[in-house]
Amino acid sequence: MKTFLYPLELKLKYFKYYKSYNRKRKDLGYTPIILSALETLDYILKNKCSVSRYGDGEFNIIREIGNGFCAYHPFLSQKLQEVLTMQIPNHIVCIPKAIFCQENLIFQQKVFWRAYFCKAYKILKKNLKKQYTYYDASFTRFYLPYKNKDICKEYIQKIKKIWDRQEIILIEGEYSRLGVNNDLFSNVRSLQRILCPSSDAYTKYQDILEQAVKLGKNKLVLLALGQTATCLAYDLTKLGLWAIDIGHIDIEYEWFRCNAKHKIKIQGKHVNEVGYLPCEETFQNTMYENQIVVRLL
Repeated sequence: MKTFLYPLELKLKYFKYYKSYNRKRKDLGYTPIILSALETLDYILKNKCSVSRYGDGEFNIIREIGNGFCAYHPFLSQKLQEVLTMQIPNHIVCIPKAIFCQENLIFQQKVFWRAYFCKAYKILKKNLKKQYTYYDASFTRFYLPYKNKDICKEYIQKIKKIWDRQEIILIEGEYSRLGVNNDLFSNVRSLQRILCPSSDAYTKYQDILEQAVKLGKNKLVLLALGQTATCLAYDLTKLGLWAIDIGHIDIEYEWFRCNAKHKIKIQGKHVNEVGYLPCEETFQNTMYENQIVVRLL
């Protein structure tokens, strides 16, 4: 690994957590079973199962840490722990495989996940189960984190098969605008949108749940609503719906389309990871507006 190509601060961070990461991995006593992104996608396509995804944001809420996108709240923290530790039929829990395996990751991502494992070690040790099979939360992050990006074009065509010819209810943040100005959902039978707050969406949790149940029967419910989506996919599954937390798939696709080398803003779309919220910009798209059936703002 040519670490000399990277900034000194990043290299120092890597070496700072190197021993701690190995020590804590050894202390954990086992490596959780986590299927790869491709295996996760294949499983979803074969079983048409619901999906809840955990990243650092979800684990941080369990750690009682919030951010500008989602503040800590006891209800949300407890719910995230429930979803993580309870197995229910036709529902899978995804966690980042990168926490335990950094193969093919760019160096920045490798450093990030090793450092994060050390910071979140206590809650990972408490909540992860040796006997469970987990799936890769990064099945929606197919482009930017990886060194080898050769399969990206084929991968996006494969992930689009999840909603191929499906009637879709898309539950998203007010400024997320998934699929707008690209062909991500060009193969769906129909698409309706429920718009929710761009931050702290869990404050509208019961309203969102009720509207999803009302509109989502015999449809595929796609969720892009941060930590709230993780919990909604679980609760909707218990109520007999098919619900998938697709997270950052649209932004990742946009980065792929423009051959981005790092995280950048996408005009007109909320990109939390670069602090971009287009709330004051003029946005007009007739098809998008016609797809909105409920606003819970």
